[in-house]
Amino acid sequence: MTSAGAQFRDEIRKARAAGLPLHVIGVADGSDALEAERAGFKAIYLSGSQIAASRGWADIGRVELRHVVENVQRVIDSGVRLPILVDIDTGFDDVAQTIMVLERTGVAAVHLEDQEDLKACGHLPGKHVVSLDAAVARISKAVKAKRDANFIVMARTDALAVEGLEKTLARITAYSNAGADMIFAEAFPDVSSYAAVKKAAGGKPVLANMTEFGKVALKTPKELFDETGGNVDIVLNPLTVYRAQRQTAAEMYRELHAKGTQRGMEPRLQNREDFQKLIDYPAQVAARAELLKKSG
Repeated sequence: MTSAGAQFRDEIRKARAAGLPLHVIGVADGSDALEAERAGFKAIYLSGSQIAASRGWADIGRVELRHVVENVQRVIDSGVRLPILVDIDTGFDDVAQTIMVLERTGVAAVHLEDQEDLKACGHLPGKHVVSLDAAVARISKAVKAKRDANFIVMARTDALAVEGLEKTLARITAYSNAGADMIFAEAFPDVSSYAAVKKAAGGKPVLANMTEFGKVALKTPKELFDETGGNVDIVLNPLTVYRAQRQTAAEMYRELHAKGTQRGMEPRLQNREDFQKLIDYPAQVAARAELLKKSG
């Protein structure tokens, strides 16, 4: 049976063969994951920022491993067949335990950053990174904790805004040499720099984060592939759908409060039949009935 990590690697290879980076989309829960799968995405993502936001928290390191596992399980419980990349911030209390727990849970990949534990969103000012030695030790410990060689430890660096390009490229080389399987080059506004990133990574896959309202110009996977000379392997949209959901929710709450009724809103709502089709309601009923019959 193909492991989740092997599946993620294979999707990158297939995308590259088609002349594209793998396009990865952020999801919040199991229903989101099923919608992403239905739309045609081949890999999905769980953002630490979204996990924090779902609790009304800032993305400043308050999320713990237990919160991430809870969200991962919600996605896996949906039965989605897509490999999952998970944000593990700075690794939580024990990065080795984090790797072992998430690998057992069934995720394909994690990304581990080099910020201090009081972290900030990668596209906000005020970031601070740990020393190169501390970051390398963090990555080495994560890599050693893997049981499946195909499980992916992706090293994310936030150093560009703090230390500049030359030192950041040195970090990327050190992270690759420490065993990182892939590199997440955060907040690189100049697409021409990805050639240097790829070289510093020793040719390992490189992820570009196309998040809204940040430091990068938004581009399609094809545009990034062409403009970087093929030096980007994964393109991530981490929060687009979640931000759309938050905006819709804000508008709906205000409108419902003002009008006192949802009359007239129906065309803007997912209807019951479409949701039942998404989750395959008849199959769930049949499976539940069979389980109850056996247990009775």
